[in-house]
Amino acid sequence: MERIIDLIVWTFLIGLFIRVLPERTKFLREFLTLITTLVLFVISIIFFVKKPLPFEKNYWFIFDSLSIFTFLATTFFGFIVSIYSIPFMKGKEFLSRYYAYILWTISASIGAIFSNHLILFTLFWGFLGFSLYMLINVGGEKASFPAKKTFIIVGGSDSFLILGVILIWILSGSFLISEAKISIVSRAGYVAFLCLLIASLAKAGAFPLHTWIPEISESAPTSVMAFLPASLDKLLGIYLLSRICLNLFNFHEGMWFLLRFIGAFTIVAGVMMAIVQHNMKKLLSYHAVSQVGYMVLGISTANPIGIIGGLFHMLNNAIYKCALFMGAGAVEEKTKTTELERLGGLSTKMPLTFTCFLIASLAISGVPPFNGFFSKWFIYQGLFEGAKSGDPSWAIWIISAMIGSALTLASFLKIIHSVFLGHKKEYEGIGEVSFLMILPSIILALLCIIFGFGFTLPINLFFKNIVGVYPSLKISLISPGLTVLVISLIFGLIMFILLSTVKVKRARNFIGGEIQTEEMAMSGTEFYRTVYEIGFFKQLYKGAEKKIFDIYEILRNIVFYIGGILKFAHNGVLLNYLSWILFGVLILLFLFKK
Repeated sequence: MERIIDLIVWTFLIGLFIRVLPERTKFLREFLTLITTLVLFVISIIFFVKKPLPFEKNYWFIFDSLSIFTFLATTFFGFIVSIYSIPFMKGKEFLSRYYAYILWTISASIGAIFSNHLILFTLFWGFLGFSLYMLINVGGEKASFPAKKTFIIVGGSDSFLILGVILIWILSGSFLISEAKISIVSRAGYVAFLCLLIASLAKAGAFPLHTWIPEISESAPTSVMAFLPASLDKLLGIYLLSRICLNLFNFHEGMWFLLRFIGAFTIVAGVMMAIVQHNMKKLLSYHAVSQVGYMVLGISTANPIGIIGGLFHMLNNAIYKCALFMGAGAVEEKTKTTELERLGGLSTKMPLTFTCFLIASLAISGVPPFNGFFSKWFIYQGLFEGAKSGDPSWAIWIISAMIGSALTLASFLKIIHSVFLGHKKEYEGIGEVSFLMILPSIILALLCIIFGFGFTLPINLFFKNIVGVYPSLKISLISPGLTVLVISLIFGLIMFILLSTVKVKRARNFIGGEIQTEEMAMSGTEFYRTVYEIGFFKQLYKGAEKKIFDIYEILRNIVFYIGGILKFAHNGVLLNYLSWILFGVLILLFLFKK
């Protein structure tokens, strides 16, 4: 317990010291942040190796497989983003604030991850909303509105979290996660589950509380996107969802059905929005939403292999999504833009960035043998296990997940073509980014490969003890479909090697008998435009552009409408106010009459 408190306090104090440093200070804030995150990562490894006492022995803090794994992942991504931030944030404004908020976020995350007392958890969780708001605001004046929107969505969900905690105390008589195991049989149980679910989905960025992620993508620093919506917020949001489903509430088919629906809809809706985007970071932000659906879907299967798949995908998503945003940041650093129509041909200029981005793209698309394929395969297996119950709805969840994977691959073909391949733009003096900036991407790309070929490693190390039952990998992973897929990939690789040795004549592109110029080149932004033009989808896309599906805009319009009515009623005339008072007194007399 004392060790956890020390970690939280000292990390916060170092952040506070960095915050008061003058902006003209060089290297000290970067050095302190890097050393602090490195020490935290080393301590998390020690925690993981030593395996502290089970959480039942401690009143305030949890020391179980789930909390220790999430602590390890949080400190790892904090360290990785700290390395990346040194070159990326160099010369930018508000650096003392930026590095202080990074450490404060990690400090509060540690507190939330290990909290066994729900009141303590709520305090740390609420502070995370504040630090998220402040980190987005580092983007400057243009980030003001997206930061406010984020704070209202995430902060508003904290109100539901508080209500849920109160209901858990009423139902169980305890604020301790280790003692609360609630059966969802009453209205209070339903409401408590839904309240905590709202807080979890808002943090992770799942439908319908996802709209803050695309909103901040173009204004927040790319390093913030890599740290929060890409990795840390997913870890924390799915961590809370895991606590809800594994510790706080007993299985209830109706509530778990709701989770499956949310997961499936998030997958499809997120990827459908991603596929038509013209901005690199906004496209990635919608994929950050879509991938949450797989995690929710895996956990909602309520069987061991599906839950392992959901948690494994949580880790994998943080790895490749962080790498993808870092790749986008590298492109932005060199070209000063992330608009797809203004990019192209960067593969020869930035070969390491291209390679890392390509690996992460294949991983998120679920292409074997990268890590994303295996976590998705586990989720599919969990869905197939659920289908054995005879419920026909399982077919919908499986089809939704497969459609999501196919469209994810399609959208990354678009972004790879637009940014790194396709028509080569004329760039002057553009080369690879600095070593410190590319190093995190290389590490993450290697993890995509290692956790793919050696997928049993993270499962054995991190997840089997969380679920308590280790599924049969031999039965789960060997199937006719997978065999055909592997044979096809091997055959394609052999054909590629053979054909790459054939000498071909290269010539300029011609269109209508004229040499193709840059003005005539087809931009990757035109990929899948036909999807946008289809009648039904066209109406949905136009509605999305007008934000008619944005829960923030919906609630804001309702509030403004009610405010308009109240403004009309309260016009400053004393006689009107007296009339309202009299009317209120009459209502009270009617309600409390004997």
